[in-house]
Amino acid sequence: MTKAVRGTDTPQVPQVVLAEPWHEEDSISLIDLWKVLSRRRGVIFGVLALALLAGLLLALLMPAKYTYTTAIEIGTKPAGTGTGTEPIETPETVLAKIKESYIPQALHDFTQAQEDDTGYEVEGRIPKGSELIVLEAKAPEEDGPAYLTIMQTVIDKVEGDHRRVSAVIRSNLKTQLNQARLALDNLIDPSTLAVEKRALESKLLRARLELERLKDPLTLALPKKDLQTRKAKAEESLADLRDKANLLKARYQRLDEVDKLLKQQIADLRTQIDDANSRRAKAIANLASEASAMTMLMIDNELQQNRTRLAALEERLFIKQQDAREQLENQIAANQREYAIQREAISKIDQELDKLVRDNERAQKLQAPRVGELEEQLRKLLADHQRKIARQQQAIEQLEIRFNNLQTTRALSPPLQSLEPAGPGKKIILILSLFLGLFLGIFAAFFVEFLAKVRQEDDEQSPQKKITSSNSIS
Repeated sequence: MTKAVRGTDTPQVPQVVLAEPWHEEDSISLIDLWKVLSRRRGVIFGVLALALLAGLLLALLMPAKYTYTTAIEIGTKPAGTGTGTEPIETPETVLAKIKESYIPQALHDFTQAQEDDTGYEVEGRIPKGSELIVLEAKAPEEDGPAYLTIMQTVIDKVEGDHRRVSAVIRSNLKTQLNQARLALDNLIDPSTLAVEKRALESKLLRARLELERLKDPLTLALPKKDLQTRKAKAEESLADLRDKANLLKARYQRLDEVDKLLKQQIADLRTQIDDANSRRAKAIANLASEASAMTMLMIDNELQQNRTRLAALEERLFIKQQDAREQLENQIAANQREYAIQREAISKIDQELDKLVRDNERAQKLQAPRVGELEEQLRKLLADHQRKIARQQQAIEQLEIRFNNLQTTRALSPPLQSLEPAGPGKKIILILSLFLGLFLGIFAAFFVEFLAKVRQEDDEQSPQKKITSSNSIS
């Protein structure tokens, strides 16, 4: 709308009054949405057609993949010493071996044998709540023989590994069972009881003789004498070590005196060298005759000798004396260690002497009940013999159960190809492409409508901007 603005001194200029922009309500009318979709149905049908075409191409070009699978049942072995069973290896350990070793090795061997660079992939898993190992792969039908061969190779490796373990366990159980049966036959033999009775009587006789021997005073005489002799030798060695320690300490003190003497000699030599240097300087100043030259040579010779002696004395003071001191310190330390060892040896000998007496007394106390026990064992021999036979029969039964519980690892079925292709079928792909195309078409329709409204608003605002610009220029 335009209004005329009147003034006394200014010409009439039309003024443009812009209407306030219209704000759409927050609510969206379903009728408006339907109108938009109706106007843009060409976009919707076009996108839908493209999606269906893409789905059709995917369904026609994508090769059908089949599932190749097999299940491995882990063999069992006896659990501990009972009659229960446990897997030869835990399913997790077997799965780790299959994934990290057997499958890569089988793939490598097959690739090398067939000279085929196809990237075959075989997966292994443990179904939840089971102890089976499932090998699975998905591939086109033409790759089926390769996957069946690879899976069978993996099965053979697992079975071979567990067959070795089962063979060792089976051999051990069979040996134990044979030994148990031989032991039972030996117990049933009537002569066995007589042999055991004579053995017990012999033990009883030896026990009585041992008790009398322990009570005999001469029994401890020889061991005591031997320990006392060892103690005397150790004490003699200890005295020698004390004397040697005193000698080493005296030598160590003399080293300090030698150090003082060497330091005094070094100081005297340095004084002589300084005096010779002074005389040499004077001789150089008065070097005018053969006598002066001869004096110069004598002074140089004296300096050379004194410096050589000084170097030798310093080497002895700072090196040889230190070496000698370190050697003496090592000898003193070794002497102290040996002294401690000898003292410990004497202490141990004293302990052995005490222990000898105590052990004899303890042995007498133990041997007397032992005689009574053997006498009681003779009376209970028959009952014990019957119990041994019963226990041996029970042990044989347990070994037979353990032997029967040993099962080898095996494949529940050979690797098989699924009857139907895996993954979504062609109908599913077409249905999914239909829904995807419909969704994308609706989205594209609203987007095109949005762009059209933006262009319309730009076209409506362009004349108003031109009028405003002309008014500003006027």
